[in-house]
Amino acid sequence: MTVPRDFSSLICCVSRSRSDNAALGAACAIGVLLVIAAACQPAAEGPPPPNVIVVVADDLGYGDISANGSETIHTPHIDELAEMGVRLTDGYVSAAVCSPTRAGLFTGRVQSRFGYEYNPTANYARGPDAELGLPLDQRTLGDLMRGAGYSTGLVGKWHLGALEQYHPLNRGFDEFFGILGGGTSYIDSAKEGVHSWPGAISGDRTSAHNAREILDGFEVVKVEEYLTDVFAERAVDFIERHADERFFLMVTPNAPHTPIQATEEYVSRFPHIEGEGARIFAAMVASVDDMVGDIVATLREHDLEQDTLMVFLSDNGCINYAQDAICTNAPLSGAKRYHLEGGVRVPFIVKWPAGLPPGVVYEQPAISLDLYATFAAAAGMDPGQAESPDSVNLLPYLRGEVDGAPHEFLFWRSAPNMSVRWGNWKLWKVDLTDLKHEDAPGGRLLPEVDYPPVSPHGQLTVLYDLSADVGERENLADAHPDIVARLEAELAEWNAQLAEPLWTSRRSTIDELDGRMIQLYF
Repeated sequence: MTVPRDFSSLICCVSRSRSDNAALGAACAIGVLLVIAAACQPAAEGPPPPNVIVVVADDLGYGDISANGSETIHTPHIDELAEMGVRLTDGYVSAAVCSPTRAGLFTGRVQSRFGYEYNPTANYARGPDAELGLPLDQRTLGDLMRGAGYSTGLVGKWHLGALEQYHPLNRGFDEFFGILGGGTSYIDSAKEGVHSWPGAISGDRTSAHNAREILDGFEVVKVEEYLTDVFAERAVDFIERHADERFFLMVTPNAPHTPIQATEEYVSRFPHIEGEGARIFAAMVASVDDMVGDIVATLREHDLEQDTLMVFLSDNGCINYAQDAICTNAPLSGAKRYHLEGGVRVPFIVKWPAGLPPGVVYEQPAISLDLYATFAAAAGMDPGQAESPDSVNLLPYLRGEVDGAPHEFLFWRSAPNMSVRWGNWKLWKVDLTDLKHEDAPGGRLLPEVDYPPVSPHGQLTVLYDLSADVGERENLADAHPDIVARLEAELAEWNAQLAEPLWTSRRSTIDELDGRMIQLYF
């Protein structure tokens, strides 16, 4: 108990009262009791455990929302989240492609700790790769929140295994509506009012293991409407049905991932965008923004907004391999597949009216892995229940209760390429190649072959000072050999903790960096 500063004077008052004035003594005694009672009161409690909603857009670029500076795409509902919550300027994901990012997000652990290194794209179609998925010994966010008494739901893209043992209903979620694979068509482009780019897209979703088909639980269902709208409706339905209980809802639309498709309702909002692909992409972003608006409106309707922790982020940066520039990671360089900032730094917003201050811009580096510990803390769990070497509870940082950065280092690996951020320094070690642009024009995929584990051409090391060069244009590796040596040592120590990849990457592309040709694996 902390004794108030006026406690001793009150005791003196009572002592004097015995020989002076009985009435004054009684008053002082009452004062002493009041002070003691106040001192013994428990500290003010924090807000009660909130509902938790996470919206994960797919391939949405850092510069594709107006909260991050877009003057082309207006995203009022996402912007409102930032205005009422915390916008993380340096919010990262743990991989530069979809599936590994989700493996990290859902487990709160760097996915390379358990070998989930690359996109398991082949597993939905052929051969022994069909067994690939999130290892069954990994605890998911669904498991975590269900264990805390939450009703759990997932609406949208899973991309962590298509066979029954990997199904979301077997990985901690009470309800699932969505796709098991990495993507699917949004609507049949033959329908009136549908825009598709660069050409017509069938509505047929048949594939091995139901990876592209729409599932309601385990049952395949037929969806004729625009898929992002259907996902929004299902998210709203989940909230309405669970409004009287604590719930955890993951909403993971496959938009604005390819194929590039949208309906006239959304496309008509962007007459100022000349390029057809960019206009339809903007429309897809608008559909995700409307989804956010629908979710927030439903929370308000049921008086749940104050007590709901809502997170919005993307699974990686936007693509650079479309026929034309249809999206942007500006002011960052790189894109999906790259460990440059544009591949792993994403739109990242956290809103919880009862538990976080509004209108805050948080500039320290944080990562999607942190959501695991953050949700556990918000739900009132003991920290040991969500222990992870990679996940930090962000709440005291976002509230301004703790100074400094949540992490000294952030690491990424898509073996053999690795990168690290330390303060404002960013280092990337990436394979060199003798392949030329014409071998993979426009950043397209190379032929699927087994790549050697060690490049015969060595690696390129690049070092950037993000405080002066957020676009990563000037390689400072030669100018700062001491920093390079320190970060290479940190990478080696971290890499020694990781598992070998569970499967080999057969997907690769090339690009030019610092005047050299590099090779990316995913």
